[in-house]
Amino acid sequence: MLTFDEIANKIINNKKYIKMKNESHHGVSRYDHSLRVAGMTYKISKLLKQDYVSATRAALLHDFFINEDFHFENSFDKTKNHAGVALKNSETHFHLNNLEKDAIITHMFPLNLKMPSTKEGITISLIDKTVAVYECTRFKLNTAITIWFLFIFNLITFTNN
Repeated sequence: MLTFDEIANKIINNKKYIKMKNESHHGVSRYDHSLRVAGMTYKISKLLKQDYVSATRAALLHDFFINEDFHFENSFDKTKNHAGVALKNSETHFHLNNLEKDAIITHMFPLNLKMPSTKEGITISLIDKTVAVYECTRFKLNTAITIWFLFIFNLITFTNN
């Protein structure tokens, strides 16, 4: 059984990944946010007897982008499209399996309308939202309320179509 550090070490020591320490995300750095999501994913996916290695790697990489990866996009477009940029960066720097690819590209469901096709992807998506709400309410309350309203609105819209 691999430890969290054994899984994370190669990813978190990548030069581009380290740049996320300087990127603001939910009131913390994108690096810290990704580690928090990955740490919870590691524990929960092991508990649920899922592929915890792939789930942890995907959780570490779900927001693998820096602001300079986006050109001329407003923040809503960035929110909607960042999963694709994170996947592209992840594939450029690491070898990914299909579970990892799916979990990264679908972690913004229902905002991006592409539903995770694996248990691990669903786990990561739910943990990411839970962590985002925690971080925003702890570090950025107004943003948290807006995110939850958008999430609930899109969930209702998606299920009614």
